This record gives sequence, structure tokens and C-alpha cells, in this order.
Amino acid sequence: MSDPQHNSICALNLLPQDLIEAILPFLPPKSLGRFKSVSKPWYSLISSPKFIKTHIHNYTKNNPNPNPSHMILDLGDSIYSIDIKQLNIQPTPATLTAKRLNFQEPLYDILGSCNGLLLAKDINHNLCFVNPATKNIIKVQGGFSIDQIYRFGYDSSTDDYKVISISRLGVSDSDIYTKFVRVYSLRNDLWNMLPNFSYEHDYLGPGVLLNHNLHWLISSIRSTMTIACCSLASEEIHEIELPNYVYHVEGMYTQLFALGGKLAAIFCVGLHVNELWVMEEYVVSNSWTKLCIIDNNMDQCYEFFAQVSNRYILLGSNESNEIVMNDEEDEIYIYDMDERRCTSVRVEGCPDEFVVCGTYAESLESPERFR
Repeated sequence: MSDPQHNSICALNLLPQDLIEAILPFLPPKSLGRFKSVSKPWYSLISSPKFIKTHIHNYTKNNPNPNPSHMILDLGDSIYSIDIKQLNIQPTPATLTAKRLNFQEPLYDILGSCNGLLLAKDINHNLCFVNPATKNIIKVQGGFSIDQIYRFGYDSSTDDYKVISISRLGVSDSDIYTKFVRVYSLRNDLWNMLPNFSYEHDYLGPGVLLNHNLHWLISSIRSTMTIACCSLASEEIHEIELPNYVYHVEGMYTQLFALGGKLAAIFCVGLHVNELWVMEEYVVSNSWTKLCIIDNNMDQCYEFFAQVSNRYILLGSNESNEIVMNDEEDEIYIYDMDERRCTSVRVEGCPDEFVVCGTYAESLESPERFR
């Protein structure tokens, strides 16, 4: 009896090389990771910077706003990953399994993610670009400071990853609202100072990458909450307004994110009341539309973690605004937007207390291709 695996490899070897090179860039990253073991030529092809760049181009072109495939848990001295695609098989009731991510040296503070790359810091406070799937990593010496807030995104016009660094403190005591803003280019390995940006407060949390722009929440000099929008191509910043009614509600918690390729926000406007709004037409302020009210009769605000499908999203309690405890009181939830219902999600494979610090989609992207 012939060996099926041997026969498959022989069949692959009969395919013309140009046909193989045309097909492989359109396959999922996980499959390509397995195909590296087919042969040395396949390993060299799939690992080459040219192939990775082509694969990223195809991936971002066909999936301009892909749903993340993994959620990251921070346990202080270790980082875990959860494959949230498990929820597509059995959304409710749900149990997710966490797996520890091991790197050559510990990483802390996941600051953002894009195209499968994470922006993090190491034990020596260096900024790092790392692919959690392949473990490829490079460092940006001297790029991290506790007085800075960071945003991270991909500039497709120049095939470059950029980091926006914003000072928490003012330029001077007499001008506390004007902040230093710098942009780091991974391709050029350079920091560029932008014109000073004036605002009162920059809210924590990763930036939202949408339509080649990075978005985050700020308070303007007028002390009104608004959205900062930075074009990664031109490196210019402007503002986008939130729904009008937001400016008349006191003590509101707000979180910005992307939902179905659109800018979205959760507003916690009181006990039991969490409103999910979507900007139906990009940069058109009067197109903000209330999608639903999230309510499970619990005294808490919700934090958006990830979109699982067109129907399901992952939420968490944000009593401490970032920390989610895996116990009876504070849990991760899967929210059914059709039935308007929250269901608890159990997490196994890691300690009970963790911080949900980001999401990412698996890819072959390697920060080393820029060096």
C-alpha cells in the first residue's frame, strides 16, 4: 500500500513552479506555516521577504478590516493567547482555552497590534515589534517612556509600520495642553517630530486602525470628548465628532473600536445602560447610529474586546476599565447582537486573574524584513 503523504508530496512536485508561486500567496497564514515543512524550496519561498510582502498585500486587499483571530491575556509575568475562532463552532455556551506564548525574553504591556504584529515593550523598556505566531522580533532602542502613550498601525502607501508617540505631559507648565507628538517609521528606523497637538487628555487604550487612519479618544481644549484621527500616509491629525447627545451626558465611559469595517463606540451612560453606536458613513458625524443597548441587568459598564462574526462580539466588564477577572463576578461575555443577549465565556488553561490587553490576527508578517 502506498503512503498517502508521499503521494501528495510527489503530486506537489509535479506542479509548475510559477503556478505554486501564484497560488501560495492567497492561502491562510496557518496553512502556509505548515507548508514550510513540505520541502526546502517551499520553506525558502514562504520565508522570503518578497513572498511575505505579497501575502500581506493580498491579505489586506481582500480583508481590509479583518476580524482578529486571537485575544491576548497579560498575567504580569507571562502572556497567553486565546483562539477566539473556537466560538464560531459553538458560540454559546462557550469555553475558550488559553495557551502561553513563550519568547526568548519576557514581553510586557501590549501597546497595539496590526497585520499579525504586536507592539510591546521588553524588560529593559525597549519597544518591540513581534509576531506572536512566528516569534520573530526586533527592538527599537530607546523608544519607550512612561510619559508616552503609543498607537500603532500600517501605512499601505509606503508598506511601512508606524508608531505614534504622544506625551502625557504638556510642553511647558504654562502650556499644559500642548503635547509632543512623534511618529516612528519601522522601514526607516527613524522618529519624526510632528507639529505640537493641543488637547487636554488622551484616553488610554489602543488606537483603532480604519481606512488607513489611526483613531483614538481625546478631550479637546474645550474639555469635550472627541476623536483624534491621524493619517498614517500624510502624518496629519484632525478631529472627528462623536454623536451629539454624548456632549450632554455627565460621567460617561466611552470606548472606541471597529465593528464590521466601521467606526464604533460603546457609551456607558448609567447603571444597566450600555449603548453601542456605529458611524454608518465614515467621517460624517451625523451618520452616527445607535445599533443596540447592551443590558444584562448587572451594575457594570462593558468593554469591547473583539468581533467574532457579524452576529457575535466579545465583551468584558470594565469596572477597573481594563482588568477582567475570571470568576463569578467579572467575566468575558459573548454578546448575540441578533437576540440582544450576553452569555458568560469560561477561560481555561491559565490562572484565574488576567488582563485582556489586545487582539491580533495570525499572519506571516516579519518585522525583520525591514532590516
